Amino acid sequence: MALDKNRYYITLQSGTTVAEIRDEKGSSTYDFEIEATDVEVGMLRDLLNNCVHGDFMMWMHGHTLWSDMPDRDNDEYDDNLRAIYQIIYQHGTSKTKQDLEQMGLVKTLGLDRNELRPI
Repeated sequence: MALDKNRYYITLQSGTTVAEIRDEKGSSTYDFEIEATDVEVGMLRDLLNNCVHGDFMMWMHGHTLWSDMPDRDNDEYDDNLRAIYQIIYQHGTSKTKQDLEQMGLVKTLGLDRNELRPI
């Protein structure tokens, strides 16, 4: 049984802490347009939530004396962000893919690969 894909509009303009995924275009601006199943969009929402948590943890650890924590937080945040852009690229419309290519993210982050690998 195949899951139906729907069109979603992703806004990352203010960063991942206030990112938005909408299923209606509406009058608001958006950054990327994707076609994905409910499960795939759920994965994207989870990654965005992980970035919100990671951003908070980076802030917390940056204001304490734990010396090795900020580096680990940064790495986890970067991995989540890379996964977010990979999902957006893999499920993006042709315009979304073109936009990501023009931004240089496809080549830099290897978004056209099937699995994520550290850069």
